[in-house]
Amino acid sequence: MPGETPKTRVLVIDDDPEVVDMLGLMLRTKGFEVLKAYRGIEGVGVARRELPDVVLLDIMMPDIDGYEVYRRLRLEEETRDIPVIFVSAKGHDEDVRKGLSCGAQGYITKPFRAAVLVDKTREVVTPEPPT
Repeated sequence: MPGETPKTRVLVIDDDPEVVDMLGLMLRTKGFEVLKAYRGIEGVGVARRELPDVVLLDIMMPDIDGYEVYRRLRLEEETRDIPVIFVSAKGHDEDVRKGLSCGAQGYITKPFRAAVLVDKTREVVTPEPPT
C-alpha cells in the first residue's frame, strides 16, 4: 500500500524447526517479516536470493556451522553488510567472545527472553542517529 513502511526482513537460520517457528512467531507479532532456513547452506542461499535486513544465526548445525555461514556471507558483495546476530545454546564467555570477535553485531544465548531478541534485532537494523 502507498505510504506503508516496508517491514524489516529477518532471516532465521536454525536446524531446529521448533526454534525457527518460535522465533518466527515472536518476530511476526512485532511486525517483522520472517524468512526461514533449516540448514547453513540453505541459509546462505536464502540470504543471497532474498537479501534480508538481518540474519539470526544458530552456530551448531549439521551441514556447516554458523561461523562458516557467517564467513560465506561476508565473502559475497551482496551479503557482506547484512547484520548477523548469533542465537546459540553455546553460552560460555569464550563462545560469546568468538562470535562477537568475528564481527557479528550480537550474540544471544538460548534460552532467551523474546524482548531481548526483538530489541537486539531492532537495534542492529536501526541506523545510529548522527552525533
